[in-house]
Amino acid sequence: MNRKKKYLYIFLIIVALVFFGYYRDFVFKKINALMQAWDHDMDYTMPPSMRFLENYEYATLENIKWLLTVMFTLIYLAISLFAIKVIFNTRTYRNITIGAFIGVTVASGILILLGLIFHSASYKMYEFARYLMGMVQSPIALMVLIPAFIIAEREKPEGLN
Repeated sequence: MNRKKKYLYIFLIIVALVFFGYYRDFVFKKINALMQAWDHDMDYTMPPSMRFLENYEYATLENIKWLLTVMFTLIYLAISLFAIKVIFNTRTYRNITIGAFIGVTVASGILILLGLIFHSASYKMYEFARYLMGMVQSPIALMVLIPAFIIAEREKPEGLN
């Protein structure tokens, strides 16, 4: 891949990360604000583009948040895989990226299950699981993986590619 094309792709990756980061934050904050208003029996008006959510039940909004979590995780996985392909073009690094996303998601799921089993720790487990999932729904995964792969590239013995 020529240098200009590579830098264009990197620029587009950065734009996508910023856009989806902002959009994810916006959507989740608005849904959480609506749910919190309902918890406290208060009125809350959603932005026009999200008003349709006011018609759903509380449990449905919780399910929508789960669906959005999966959706944004997959979006960030796709962006991350594309970034790794553009920067390194190594199948091994793409597989490691997939493994990292799966690992964090499974760890988060285990924490949620433990919280369901041990009710006294439920809130803490859920909060930590949310924190972990936030890492794979943000540029943080790439901020860890890219330097790790750069170090791995530098540490490769001569003759191995």
